[in-house]
Amino acid sequence: MDKLTSKERNERNKLMTLRWILGFIVVSLCMFQLFLTYRGMDQPVAMDMAQIGRQIARGEGFTSKFIRPIDVWDINKLNKNKPLNFDQFPETNHAPLYPYVLAGAIKATGFDKFEEKRMDEAKSNVYAGDRVIAATSTVFFLLALLLAYTLFSRLFDEVVAATAVALMGLSELMLQYALSGLPQPLMMCLVLGAAHCLVSAVKANEENQRARTVLWNCLMYVLLALLCLTCRMSIWCAFGMMVFTGLYFKPRGMYAAIGAAILAIIVVLPNLILMAPTGGMEKKLMYGLFNGFGSDGAIMLMRSATTEALSFNSSNFFLRLLGYTFAQFNSMYINMGAIITTPFFLLALLNKFRNPAVEASKWAVFAMWLAACIGMALFGESETISASQQAVLFTPFFAAFGTALVFIFLARMQLGQAFNGVRGLAIATMLVISSGLFLFQLPKQLYIGIWTSARGIPHFPPYYPAAMNGKLHNMSNAKDLIVTDQPWGVAWYADRKALWIPRSIEELTRNLEPIFHRSGQEIQGFLITPSSHSMQSSGITGVIREAGDFAPLALEGKLLLLAPRHNMAFAELFTTNANPKSTARPLASLVSSQGLYRHRNFILGAEMVYYSREDVSEQNK
Repeated sequence: MDKLTSKERNERNKLMTLRWILGFIVVSLCMFQLFLTYRGMDQPVAMDMAQIGRQIARGEGFTSKFIRPIDVWDINKLNKNKPLNFDQFPETNHAPLYPYVLAGAIKATGFDKFEEKRMDEAKSNVYAGDRVIAATSTVFFLLALLLAYTLFSRLFDEVVAATAVALMGLSELMLQYALSGLPQPLMMCLVLGAAHCLVSAVKANEENQRARTVLWNCLMYVLLALLCLTCRMSIWCAFGMMVFTGLYFKPRGMYAAIGAAILAIIVVLPNLILMAPTGGMEKKLMYGLFNGFGSDGAIMLMRSATTEALSFNSSNFFLRLLGYTFAQFNSMYINMGAIITTPFFLLALLNKFRNPAVEASKWAVFAMWLAACIGMALFGESETISASQQAVLFTPFFAAFGTALVFIFLARMQLGQAFNGVRGLAIATMLVISSGLFLFQLPKQLYIGIWTSARGIPHFPPYYPAAMNGKLHNMSNAKDLIVTDQPWGVAWYADRKALWIPRSIEELTRNLEPIFHRSGQEIQGFLITPSSHSMQSSGITGVIREAGDFAPLALEGKLLLLAPRHNMAFAELFTTNANPKSTARPLASLVSSQGLYRHRNFILGAEMVYYSREDVSEQNK
């Protein structure tokens, strides 16, 4: 008996040692990327949420300095042409929870005081505020790993839990999300927390403890409601869980009704109030669907200064829906971090697990994932790294169930004493296949991070924070608007109000300028960045599609880059409108040497050009 106890003690010590080693490796890897190789944010939504969080930290409420033309149009229409307050412009495009979380981090680190945290380009090219946002998401990522470890230790054993966590912690995509500043790490924590509650609810149900079953289900739906307040697309995950609980727990449908009531109180009512200034939830729903089934994408819609031309491409609706649906399944492996065991989850659905909690969790995860795929297909979500991407939330579950299935296959091979060795080899193989290329690149990244880029390498093109934080901020004022193709960057790095550049001059002059004049709001200049020219893969065609009537401004920078000795002013050629029926001013009347915004200021050479109404070159000295 003592000998057996000694073995158990040795096994426990080995597991404890493995825990500490695994935790040290993952934490060290996160810190290495955060402090040595970090290049700043490169996700527009992360910058947008960060500047909203700063507004909250300043006591300005849920407001934004990133202003979309469609929101100006909608708010003006609802206010019946009354003056609008652009100093506290309501934010209705993002769920509120994550910006409030960021507001706490920004307030705690003092980055709500912009002037006190200005960049010193001689010391660093990376904005320190970006690192605060990245550190916040990294903390949630590490917390998600801890929650995953405890959950899968409950469902399976510590070997499965440690393997799944190692696969996640060494996944390049998962680490990119950890540093992205996007809300996915927080969302993953909420999903894993909800899964913990589901396991407890299933166990209480097996023990016929009705009160505890109800309590754990209620807590689970509260966490799912918080998930929906972090990302509106996550309502599909909640729908999937409602279907599962409505069928699994008895009496049938009761727990789905409880979940619906909790979601209505915590999610629907706040969002009704939040979206009211721009027309309510139904209008935002329509705008969201426009990304997948509109004549143009949602980005083009957001840049439109009217809803008059709003139209859906309904002729091939079902064909496009089918295409988006297949895209979700086709990209499942990549969207889950290219972890080798994730596809095995679908095989695990065919395996009958003895533990009722494991069996229930399996089908609950499948229901949520399937519902999320339907939602992403409807709303045209296809990017691997995106604030609306839901597939990554299920990576821990797919990896753990897939790993457990591999170990079950090995156990059924009756390997005897060789089982532990073969299992260890299988774990090593899974880690190498899933993370080998990423780990192979680490020494090079370490060398770059320590020896060759002490000041940091920004994500340029299209982002160069120092230019906005320094020159642009000095050249502009806080009162008026900057029209730009990179409003999220201007709002976050320059702390200036930024209007997303419309696609047509007519929309700007006919629809928006009257609203600005009634509100006492002026446009102080136009900023053109690599977002309009250097980031377009299809050349001039892509530039014209992206910039619309303002394409000459984008091409002007390109011409200057190609012929730096010639001080070209390409926009001056456009003295008339191509459409003779248009009432808009020609482009030359806006930005030529004789136009309203005649002063051309080079923020970062010809890559970033700021066209201003007044000569602001002296203000930057």
